[in-house]
Amino acid sequence: MPTAFIPFTVRATVREDHKRSFRTDIERLTSSHRGWAPLDVVKSTDTQALLRGAVPNSVHTATDASLARYLQDRLVADSDIHLDLAVSIER
Repeated sequence: MPTAFIPFTVRATVREDHKRSFRTDIERLTSSHRGWAPLDVVKSTDTQALLRGAVPNSVHTATDASLARYLQDRLVADSDIHLDLAVSIER
């Protein structure tokens, strides 16, 4: 049975104390080795980026807030990326 994927958008905002690493964090966020949630940059400035991605349907995709928590936890665990994320699931 094929797995259903849930599309979403992410607004990543720089944290005040990490402005110098924002571009590097975005590059690391979109690097191809993140198989758990591949992301593409739609638009980016020096303080915000809009990204698009998709994840398999699971308990993490029940709400925007649960997906945001899941992505934030994975980012911190994977590579210590310091961004604030606002997630919108596209249903």
